Amino acid sequence: MNNRHEDKRRFKRIFHDAKGLLITSKGASFECTLLDISFNGCLISSQHEINELRAKDNLSLKITLGETLTIEALAHIAYLGKGKHLGLQFDEIDIHSATSLRRLVELNMGDTSLLERDLLSLSVLNTSELP
Repeated sequence: MNNRHEDKRRFKRIFHDAKGLLITSKGASFECTLLDISFNGCLISSQHEINELRAKDNLSLKITLGETLTIEALAHIAYLGKGKHLGLQFDEIDIHSATSLRRLVELNMGDTSLLERDLLSLSVLNTSELP
């Protein structure tokens, strides 16, 4: 990714390798690998055929971070990459998953001011989407 695109991001991405499961709105499921994650979404790859997926498709994602930690979110496809990469934007995430995600980001950022900036951006983003 080029620096210009990286500068436009609101949220710091954390590079993290984890296994996941992607479930389409039609019920098809694909194993996937998490490449990076932020408060707003993630980049995943899959070894399975994902040709039937389209931008804006709604999906359910379950990422396994360890034996007991998981992140579950409803998301949509924001980016269809070359090969088998998908950029997902989170639409809904439960409180337990949000707590796990915050902890993961906190441990990997090393700078609490960046964490606070991301949380503020997330709250502003969510407030601006209210009717």
